Amino acid sequence: MGRRGLEASSPRVQDCVVMDINTTAQFAATPDKVTAMMTDPEWWVDVYRRIGATTSNITPTENGISLDLALPAPHQVQKIVGETLSAHQDLTWQAPAEDGSRQGELVINPKGMPAKAVGHASLAAGGPGSVVTYTGEFTISLPVVGKKLEKVAGPYLTRAFDVQQEAGDDYLSR
Repeated sequence: MGRRGLEASSPRVQDCVVMDINTTAQFAATPDKVTAMMTDPEWWVDVYRRIGATTSNITPTENGISLDLALPAPHQVQKIVGETLSAHQDLTWQAPAEDGSRQGELVINPKGMPAKAVGHASLAAGGPGSVVTYTGEFTISLPVVGKKLEKVAGPYLTRAFDVQQEAGDDYLSR
């Protein structure tokens, strides 16, 4: 995950901190099996359990999955969100292409703070079987403390994406 600045076009943009999301996971399974995994509520429960979060309201949708998650808030953000950091996540996939590849969108909205992750998801045959790539941005819209929150959020976001590889490898080996 890298960081980059934005050229301000309005005062609101100047108050934002933007972190780039660019991460890839490779799974030893076909794209259709990876899609089934990534729309399985049990897999998401395991993903978030591995980072110390709980999940609720997990709803498979026609094209993906929707869920709420909660984890202990880092000390640095407790004044803003309280002891628990909650968020809502939606992962939506388009229909598969002829080769089985899919394009999708991942949106994560933390509750109680002006932040949002919006990204493109890509699933295609490659590597040991399939490659999942997320690209996008995590935006924090808080003047003064945005940079401080970015330093706290960065490791959590990185771990949340990294653990998808670990949980996926375990899931697919069953």
